[in-house]
Amino acid sequence: MHMWESVKEIQYYCGRLDFRHVIDKRMVHFFGNIHKTNNAIVQRCFNIKTGDKFKRLCNEYGFNIYDNLLSRSVYDKFRIQFQ
Repeated sequence: MHMWESVKEIQYYCGRLDFRHVIDKRMVHFFGNIHKTNNAIVQRCFNIKTGDKFKRLCNEYGFNIYDNLLSRSVYDKFRIQFQ
């Protein structure tokens, strides 16, 4: 076992995410809110600059962009490491 692996397990059993998953969760929320906006300019900028990154997160965590349980998928992916 590596030193950082034990920290991840402690975080998991304390109900906390590791840094990578915290960042991914926040990006999912941010991108999800941008994706749902009615502002055409923001939508266009989102699709040009970050649309691919949002799609990658959707694929990685197994949800679609219209899913209401986006952050739950991040927790589920983190939990799988310890089962």
